Amino acid sequence: MSEIINKTFRTNTKDVNYVNRDFTSLKQQLIDFTKQYYPLSYRDFSESSPGQIFIEQAAYVGDVLSYYTDQQFLESFIQFAVDRRNIINSAKFLGYKPKVSSASSTDVDIFQLIPSIQTTNNEYIPDERYALILRPFTQLSSISGVNFIVEESVDFTQDTLFSPREISVFNRDATGAPQFFLLKKSTKAYSGTTVTKQVSVNAATPFLSIKLDETNVLKVVSVVDSNNNNYYEVDYLAQDTIPLKVDNVPLTNQTLSKYRGETPKILKYLRTEKRFVTTIDENNFTYIQFGANTENFENTIVVPNPTNVGVALSNLKNLNISLDGTNILKSNSYGVSPSNTTLTITYIIGGGINSNVNSGDIRKISATSFQNDTTSLTDSEISLLNNVKNSLRVNNNEASTGGDDAESDEEIRQNAMLNFSSQNRMVTQDDFLLRVYALPPDLGNVAKAYVQSNLTQQVTYNGLVSGITTINNNLNVDLNPINPLDRRKFLESNNPFTNNLYLLGYDANKNLTTINQATLQNLITYIKNYRILTDKINIIDGFIINIGVEFKISVFQGFNKRDVLNNCIQSVKSFFEIDKWSFNQPINLSQLNFEIMKVEGVQSVTDIKVKNLTIDDGNYSPIAYNISIATQNNIVYPSKDPSVFEVKYPNSDIKGLVV
Repeated sequence: MSEIINKTFRTNTKDVNYVNRDFTSLKQQLIDFTKQYYPLSYRDFSESSPGQIFIEQAAYVGDVLSYYTDQQFLESFIQFAVDRRNIINSAKFLGYKPKVSSASSTDVDIFQLIPSIQTTNNEYIPDERYALILRPFTQLSSISGVNFIVEESVDFTQDTLFSPREISVFNRDATGAPQFFLLKKSTKAYSGTTVTKQVSVNAATPFLSIKLDETNVLKVVSVVDSNNNNYYEVDYLAQDTIPLKVDNVPLTNQTLSKYRGETPKILKYLRTEKRFVTTIDENNFTYIQFGANTENFENTIVVPNPTNVGVALSNLKNLNISLDGTNILKSNSYGVSPSNTTLTITYIIGGGINSNVNSGDIRKISATSFQNDTTSLTDSEISLLNNVKNSLRVNNNEASTGGDDAESDEEIRQNAMLNFSSQNRMVTQDDFLLRVYALPPDLGNVAKAYVQSNLTQQVTYNGLVSGITTINNNLNVDLNPINPLDRRKFLESNNPFTNNLYLLGYDANKNLTTINQATLQNLITYIKNYRILTDKINIIDGFIINIGVEFKISVFQGFNKRDVLNNCIQSVKSFFEIDKWSFNQPINLSQLNFEIMKVEGVQSVTDIKVKNLTIDDGNYSPIAYNISIATQNNIVYPSKDPSVFEVKYPNSDIKGLVV
């Protein structure tokens, strides 16, 4: 190609200027060109000359062509594109799916009445046989006419840290014994309405696309064909594994089901060819697109190679044939296209700026279904259960927020560029932490996380890898358990791609503890899709340093000493709330002193002591830590071994005295 161009330039004896692009410069160049090469043929270049018509028409055509060339070039870049269709297509290319609508959300309280039952100790407790289990996608309605949906199941039988249940007496009989209790569960509700659409599909079509009728589709819930086969939504059609959340029950996993209270779901992956993607167009309509396969291929991943790309190249003898480079699309690597069936598509519509409602506006449960087992109940008990179902009520104490209309062109542009730069990959330390904290709550909870790269010294602690080094400022203080466990030297790791991920969770009392095996398995399954191939991750138990606090204060005259002391204790409790503490966070005693001094009535803080509490002192962590050596310049430094300071029992571990 370059030889042809060079040859053309060499044979061109006329001087042509290629930099002129607008009408004025093109016109002047044509006039100069005519004067130079046709001086005897045409000489009248006045504005009234008939020849000017042809010159200006040529300049006009050149100007228009130049404009559209520039415009099309700019439209190919998302940062310069103006046409919404081009912006959306560029966003798709960068891996971002624009939003046609955003749902508002809020926390709602759902109430039910439950009859009481008398125990052998003559105590009255709720009769758990009548605790309701609401299936997912309970539908709510508000006074303002906006519909809401509770996507998760609401289980009144569960009372855990991550799904607490509040119990209060609703009414009593003449003797004062409770007749009914009131149960309350809090959950998240999103604005939206469930819509079901049936589509008949005849002969199989590669990359079949189905258009939905609404322009505010929030989510496709399910796609099921006539044979009850489910199709699953994926990010791209080449994705052949689908993340699924299954109930953590003995039927699913006998070993991990004992952690159901803390980890109600187990994350698994399903490999299937029945999948689809959703896309939108410039008019905010949503399309469901299926795979390319229209034949009965074996359900395996097809890797392009000389035997399946084009034709069987290993047996190729005649080169004068047509090669089909798209035959790898006709496999289940890109999913199957449904044929000769009826698809039932369930999706959610709604959202928008008008979906934001005031507090107390969500008052009605418009539709729900239950999972309660009634096989062991009598007719009278089933009748009572139905009355309990009718007692369901709902309310939102806070206004719903987050509802918004379709993204503007500029919002799509900025979000797409942000999405491309992050690419959902764990690269930086913040990427690791954000991904770990983004683990869905029903898969378990990670309370504290810390990432440390390429430790040079490692030991085995309770079956997990943990580093042992000195604390900040090179103080020679190590973490040593009171009752040493099996700890031995571990080989040094010189792998620069090794990342040690230290984790801690909460128990039922919101005290720090190691995460359970069910949560650990879910986390490993969850982050492996975001981990870079060459990265190695060691998941390690973090260290817990339990502490107690003792302080002395003096009080101004005229103030009640007991009230002032109680307020100071509450201030210290607030200072050491575990949600405020993270790995390797030091204790600033000056700041703690300031928090106590802010309490009304405190004249001075005469003394503050922080002491380490271990298993010798009660039900505490086995980690011993020398607080006195670790304290410098009124700051208690933590160990370089990832550890968290915790006041485990604030009511007993925080003590104050008025002097």
